[in-house]
Amino acid sequence: MYMGLVITTLMVLFVYFRAKHVNEIKAHVAETYPEVFTRLSKDKMKVGVNNVFVLALEESLKCGELSKTQDKRLHLLTKRMRDFDTRFMAVSVIVMISYAFF
Repeated sequence: MYMGLVITTLMVLFVYFRAKHVNEIKAHVAETYPEVFTRLSKDKMKVGVNNVFVLALEESLKCGELSKTQDKRLHLLTKRMRDFDTRFMAVSVIVMISYAFF
């Protein structure tokens, strides 16, 4: 019973902090690169601007035009988000393994 509560809590925390990091990046891109922001925000398939933007933003940060920028703040925010994802998943695995063996 407690295992489900712990897993649910971890997932809610992950979604909250991940959304917080994405919103920081989104605000920075909107402020610094308004033309890129408008291009990434286009919802051609009508599935929701926020969903499309997050996917387009992550793709642009990996291999698109935002990956080629020399913006230190953008790279710092992206690194913080990636580090958070890695650390959070490591903590989640440790918690689940500890429940499995103890």
